[in-house]
Amino acid sequence: MSSSRLALWLGALAVTGAAVVGFAAPGPPAQARAGRTLDWVAVKKADTEPRTVTLGASWVTYLELHEARNGKPGRMIGDGSARCGAVLVTKEGPVTQCQRVLRLHDGSLALSAMIDRFGSGPYTGSSAVVGGTGIYATAAGDAEITLDGDLVRFRIHLDG
Repeated sequence: MSSSRLALWLGALAVTGAAVVGFAAPGPPAQARAGRTLDWVAVKKADTEPRTVTLGASWVTYLELHEARNGKPGRMIGDGSARCGAVLVTKEGPVTQCQRVLRLHDGSLALSAMIDRFGSGPYTGSSAVVGGTGIYATAAGDAEITLDGDLVRFRIHLDG
């Protein structure tokens, strides 16, 4: 993990006040190779998003990452974080930009997205896979992210 990513990660934990005690990352996910589609579900464990999102508001989220089983959390495969900000607020709702890092035992994936959060949700949007570490070091592709309460669904398509 680069020192800047480590600093971002540690900063996110400090801001949320989250403490991860005794986290042991399980083995690699079933689908980790390039040219594959990864179906993962994350569960929010810490979140500083304000109840009412205003222009310029920012927040961080800590996630437990799981393989998806029928759209629900299955086997835990790692953790993740998101750093988000409201770049526009309309009468329909906010437009948010988020940088996400999904950390697994054998590498991390970095995602970047802008998602409209109009109405009551769930909210779905596209994300770019902007890089990774470990077995994901050359990762590129795209993802569909669905925000549904305390669940975040990731359908990640890695270029082959």
